[in-house]
Order: sequence, then C-alpha cells, then structure tokens
Amino acid sequence: MRFADPWVLALLLLVPAGGAIAAFFAVLRRKALVRFAGGVPQAARFLDQVSPHRRAIRVLLLLLGAAAGILAAARPQWGTRLEPVTRKGVDVVVAVDTSLSMAAQDAPPDRLRQAKHAADALVRRLAGNRVGLVTFAGKATIACPLTLDSDAVRLFLDAVDVNSVSFRGTGIAKAAEVAVRAFGAGPPSSKEVRGRALVLFSDGEDHEGGIEDAAKALERSGVRVFAVGCGTRRGAPVPEGGEGGGSSSYKKDREGKLVTSRLSDETLGKLTLATGGRYFDATPSEAEVEEIAKAISAMDAREFGTLMRARYEERFQIPLALAFAALLAGTLLPDRRRVAGAWWRRAREERT
Repeated sequence: MRFADPWVLALLLLVPAGGAIAAFFAVLRRKALVRFAGGVPQAARFLDQVSPHRRAIRVLLLLLGAAAGILAAARPQWGTRLEPVTRKGVDVVVAVDTSLSMAAQDAPPDRLRQAKHAADALVRRLAGNRVGLVTFAGKATIACPLTLDSDAVRLFLDAVDVNSVSFRGTGIAKAAEVAVRAFGAGPPSSKEVRGRALVLFSDGEDHEGGIEDAAKALERSGVRVFAVGCGTRRGAPVPEGGEGGGSSSYKKDREGKLVTSRLSDETLGKLTLATGGRYFDATPSEAEVEEIAKAISAMDAREFGTLMRARYEERFQIPLALAFAALLAGTLLPDRRRVAGAWWRRAREERT
C-alpha cells in the first residue's frame, strides 16, 4: 500500500490532540456544573442524566471519523492495473559546433563551454521530448540518436570537446544534413514531420558553403531551426591547442599574424529565417535557452508511441465511507441516559 499524498498523514497528530482537548473540557464542564449546583450532591442529579460512557463513545467516534477522513485525503492506493499511455512531444536535435574556433575565449570561459552549458540547460528543460545530439566541424556525426532519456544526452554532451570531430573546418550545411537524417524519413505531407526542431550552437563561421541548399532541405523536412551564436563580433584569437590554450599558443596564419575568429550571425540567420525559426546571441544569463524552450513547447507535438504504465488503484473510498459512518454515528448518538435507566438507578440509591 502507498499514499499518493503522504504529507496529509501529518494531520493525524491532531487526532490525539483533539481527544486530549475533549477530555480537558469535560473536566472543566463537570467542575462548572458542581459550582453552579452548589456542591457535588446537588450536581449529582444533573450528572445522573448524562452517561459518561456514551459521551466517551461519542468522542471516540468523532475522532475515528476525523482520522479516517485524513486517511482518505491522503489517497491510499494498492493494487495495480496496466493502462496505455500515449507519449507525445517534439523531436529536437541539438547540434554543437566543435571546430577549433569554438575554443576562442571571447565568451567566458570559451565559446564551446558556453555552448555546452547552454545546451545542457536546454536539454533539461526539454524533458519529455525526444532529444538527439549532433557534433560537427569539418564533418558532422550523430553523437546521440533521438531518445527520451535526457540524462543520456547530457552524458554525451558533457564529453564533447574540440577533438570530438577529427575533420577540421566548419560545415554547418553538413550538420543540417546529418540532423535531417537523425530525424528519420517521412514525406513532407506526413504527420511524421510535425514537431521537429534543430537547435544550433555555433559561432557561425562556415568554410564549406551550401547553406541555401541546407535551408531548403530543412524546410522540406518540416524542421524549424533555432540558432545560438557563440562569441562576439569583435572576435578573439584561436588557441592552437583548443580549449584552455594559453596566450603563447594562439593560431597564426602563414604570415605569422594571429588568426582572429568572429561571430558570424549571417549564416545562422539564413537557416532560421528559411525555416521559421529564430536566431539568438548567447548571453551569460542564458535567457535565450528559456525562449527556445518555450518556442519548442508551443510546436505541434507528435506521437512517440504507446507505453503500458502500471497505475495504482485508488482506495480512498474505504476510509471515506468509514469516516462518514463514524461521524454520522457520533453526531446522532445521544449522551443522555435512558429515562427508565435513570429512574431505576435513583430508586436503587433510595433503597440503600
């Protein structure tokens, strides 16, 4: 047996307290009657009309009714039955740019770690939806397929670094292509394409091209793109060793000049505009994560399938019926003695 609302059981402590209060007032009532009648012998006539046993039973019934009512409010449950539950939600692919430029430190502590932190916050907010993970640089790969297990996605996300993809460069179009593949097949007119979103975390630098074709492919597949631009438009040098590179290990071009990487929101904006999505700049407060989560939650949900779930049977009716019966009996039970009994007791006292 279990209780759906176990916190209600704390109210049971009030039941013995109620009994103690009832006993206390009974003593006070008896003393007040004695004072009013002018002594115990005079008060005996009044006390003789009331049965202390009936009064005690009446109080016990009322306390029992209160206790049973509290048990009913706590919703006792035992026994289970299987019932089908249709799971609905949105398919979301989170794509994280792992190119070397994401190691630039114009976003504290660096672009990639800022992107990972924001992506982790988004995955936590999307619990109940299917989420997958794509990492990309010069090529793209599915790091985690679509799953309802958000903890698994967060585990794969935590392991992402600038070495996750061995091919250097940045191919946003390839990330879009792999994301479409991660969603699975489905003709544009099919219900299978409802509720699909791609969330890109990137600095927008693209070395491969093909953005227009990628935008058309995403639009045909019914995928809305949300993009979060990491970095600043002013830019920053790129650490040679990736994340955590020192000031003496920045990348340089053939002429020995520092390579500066800048946020390019134009590329990301093309994808979001073509698919009805939205572009955001990454912020320390991660307000953009909340906005994206709200937008995705408002999208048309699709069915993920039917799950058989064990449901506990509600049994509150039993203590509720007991509470009703006890309270009714306690209310209707008189505490006065039967008249015949009172006369018989008085006559017996006169003979003695």
